[in-house]
Amino acid sequence: MTISDIAKLTGVSKSTVSRVLTGNTPVREELKNRVLKVIKKYNYSPNLAARSLSLKKTNTIGVILNLDPNYHFRDYVSMETLRGISVKATEFEIRLSIAIGPVAAILPRLAGERSVDGIIVMGLREGDEKTFNTMHKNSVSITDKVPVLLLNYSSEFKNYPSVAFSHEEDAYSLIKYLTEKGHRRIGIIECSPELVYIKNRKRGFLRAFNDFNLQFKQEWDIQIEGINEDTAGKEAAEYFLSLKEKPSVVVSSSDNIAISFMGRLLASGVKIPYDVSVVGMDDIPISKYVHPALTTEVLDGFSRGKKACEMLCSLIRSEKLKDSRIFIRSAFVERDSLVDLKTGEKADYFLRKKSGP
Repeated sequence: MTISDIAKLTGVSKSTVSRVLTGNTPVREELKNRVLKVIKKYNYSPNLAARSLSLKKTNTIGVILNLDPNYHFRDYVSMETLRGISVKATEFEIRLSIAIGPVAAILPRLAGERSVDGIIVMGLREGDEKTFNTMHKNSVSITDKVPVLLLNYSSEFKNYPSVAFSHEEDAYSLIKYLTEKGHRRIGIIECSPELVYIKNRKRGFLRAFNDFNLQFKQEWDIQIEGINEDTAGKEAAEYFLSLKEKPSVVVSSSDNIAISFMGRLLASGVKIPYDVSVVGMDDIPISKYVHPALTTEVLDGFSRGKKACEMLCSLIRSEKLKDSRIFIRSAFVERDSLVDLKTGEKADYFLRKKSGP
């Protein structure tokens, strides 16, 4: 079955069939329905390569992983996000091209080569906005060449569409919840503080500390360099053990760090959650099976990936977005690693949805 066959069966021109298939040019409703009826009857699927050539499109979207691959390919939420992008791309009959490396080098090249129809950027760092600003100052607009969508948000990137977790608001809500459990001595473990999402979380933490009159002790802000989460958790635990005055709860920037942190503390005889409570972020599959089971924030990377791909495809089709900035709220699953200081008891398992979209 070809476009010519469909044209003969429907009594319309080949150009009309092509316009129905591409959707780029209006077609009378009666003719459109006639063509679609034949397409459905014969289960016609246009050749992807031929369609790409006719539309001067590649039918490929690029995904830039702007961090060390040892981070992305070990990070559960990153992998779930890629899975969501892949599932939606398959549904749309679009290929994926994954590029790993600094966005400053890869983004201008992909945009200039026109080897992809659109680009998703994952893993923004502080300073990456200079890449976008420099290109605009040189009168080379990235989005004039191909649409670009970001998987993080900060005010420096406000001119670009994005699908991001609401890290700042979620961090604020988490601190509020911990205070309701009686915790006022709250510590934080941060790995790779130059990442945009880590900075967003920090803003939420600090705002909550101020609003709830909590003392922010610098020695309880445990910052670990690098992205080796196993090492980071152990280093954070060694530092925690050295503190004279310790927080009652420690909030980690990932489940992997939290689990490594707990393992070192348990080996030192620390009773979790009674000596110190521990909260992670990601809800990786193993978090419910470690002992004690980890209380954590649930980040839905799969939904983020699907939504990002949907939005980018709309941009490729030159459709106006209803909302160019989407925030995905987390949920909070409470397990055995958090104690209620008001009652002295661990919580029963439950999933608490945070307010917001």
